[in-house]
Amino acid sequence: MTASPAPGGEGLFWELVGPMCADPAVTRSTMMGLPCVRWGGRFFAALDRRTGALLIRLHTVRVAALVAAGTGEPFAPAGRTFREWVAVPPSASNRWRELLTEAKDHAAGTDDAAEFPGFGRGGLTFLDGLARENTKAYFDAHREVYRRELLNPSRMLVTALVAALRRRCVPSLRAEPRVGGSLFRISNDLRFRPSRPPYKTHVDMALWTGPDGPRTDPALLIRVTPAEVHLGCGVAALRGPALGRYRAALAQPDHLASLDREMAALIAAGGALSQPTRRRPPPGLERAGRFAVRDGFHVMRAEPLPRAVHSPRFVAWCVERLAPFVPVHRLLAEAVAEPPPG
Repeated sequence: MTASPAPGGEGLFWELVGPMCADPAVTRSTMMGLPCVRWGGRFFAALDRRTGALLIRLHTVRVAALVAAGTGEPFAPAGRTFREWVAVPPSASNRWRELLTEAKDHAAGTDDAAEFPGFGRGGLTFLDGLARENTKAYFDAHREVYRRELLNPSRMLVTALVAALRRRCVPSLRAEPRVGGSLFRISNDLRFRPSRPPYKTHVDMALWTGPDGPRTDPALLIRVTPAEVHLGCGVAALRGPALGRYRAALAQPDHLASLDREMAALIAAGGALSQPTRRRPPPGLERAGRFAVRDGFHVMRAEPLPRAVHSPRFVAWCVERLAPFVPVHRLLAEAVAEPPPG
């Protein structure tokens, strides 16, 4: 026998979500046949018509806390638990407004709900071991260590970093605390380079400016290894209209002079520029030199692993060391941005 929908759930859902739709980044959609809303294309809330529960997407640690407190229940359609989603029943509808706001901020990368605790020592030991025994068997045996001491803290770190950097110097910065968003997969894609090891022996994170994500938009970058932290900025090899806009910016004397000046300061402070992607500059861009022979570039600086990596102080440590890269990041973002319509 099919259960009847809980009364009032959908009406309250749209009553609370309606004002959020004034933000052009918020759109209505469907998810598994359920009414839902997205921020910037990312699902952050839905309504379960069968139970009348509000479904929201948050950090896994935040979801676990809401379930433990009795505010929500695991969301497990067809027996599969979605660890980043929690079902908040109509009996807790007095919490819906604040939780919807929290979920929207989480999707936008601006929430500070989960404090970054630091990376666990066991996580860095796992990366050391992975360098010695780079096999699926080793990874599978330590998967829980990776998840608990590297993956989950990385989610909280990018959330804390984007909030701090937005307040300080990059209001347009974006983050998405998930693998495929701000977090890069630890497994290597071996389809085109089968000689590579199965897994990376570091953790990569990115915060970006633009509509598409850090694999195509200019980004601030963090890499954590067992011995070092690499920080910097850059943009992947550009193509099509974005490459055309980048080259047009290099042809502008003021833009080129600014880029040259900021890059010289980074290199003088220990930054290293990525390898060229072409042998010579395109015609007309000879004066752009090192930038014109790169269809995109990264500039990175390595620092010894600080003690702060194991504590919340690592957020401030990263912010201070990413700040010098912001001018180059901003120049890249301005160069590749699509012009406004009209």
